[in-house]
Amino acid sequence: MRHRWFLERLRTDWTVLTLYERFEQIVSLVISLLLTILILVALWDLVSSIAHLINTPNNAIQEHSFPAVFGSIMSLLIALEFNHTIFHSIQHSGQIVRVKTVVLIAILGISREYILLDTRALHAATIFGYGISILCLGIVYYILDVREISIPRISAHRHTPED
Repeated sequence: MRHRWFLERLRTDWTVLTLYERFEQIVSLVISLLLTILILVALWDLVSSIAHLINTPNNAIQEHSFPAVFGSIMSLLIALEFNHTIFHSIQHSGQIVRVKTVVLIAILGISREYILLDTRALHAATIFGYGISILCLGIVYYILDVREISIPRISAHRHTPED
């Protein structure tokens, strides 16, 4: 039923969209489809990796495989978040990607790098750089979140029936 609603809304919105907005919708649909295929392939690879990890008795192999498995999980989360954002923009004819989502994906990407870090091979300045990066991105995300929450309140006060 929801699928039918989405297609119906897309069809009715199509008539009022400009040529460029139609182009954006088509490109967004194609990107979303390609990301969905990529997510399914990555999920299958993750399931295969976990099955292999469970069936392998060698602890040394498992010790090196755990970070790779968690890195794959984080990559899937990043892809899912990005695909969700694109699909949401298709449904609501809004911006293709919001800045807040880009910051969230960057935080996830740096978190993924932390999981995959081999601290024996890195200089302390590199680890410090990752820490500063994620701290700054966290602050930016917080500011964007606070701004997003406060904007509806401001606009609600401007459009009161008493005006």
